[in-house]
Amino acid sequence: MYEIIILPDAENDIDELDASLIEGVLGKIEWLASNARNIAHHQLSSLPDELKGLCRLHTGARRILYWVSQEKRKIWIFRIEHRSTVYKKI
Repeated sequence: MYEIIILPDAENDIDELDASLIEGVLGKIEWLASNARNIAHHQLSSLPDELKGLCRLHTGARRILYWVSQEKRKIWIFRIEHRSTVYKKI
């Protein structure tokens, strides 16, 4: 299992979710931590250098943006946003 590090912006995103969505999002993050070694990580393209390697994971209408380090066995959760706005903010 990979260590999950939820960055401050993602913490704020979680705090703003409806209670009914939080369980699903956190469950998907746990699933990611358990399966990170065996899944394809879909990297976003055309990003600035400081966001290079940022990946996305779908959970309903939400997108979880994260970085993964296979060597360190860590995942950094960057943002959790609705699909209609998430890519406009980065």
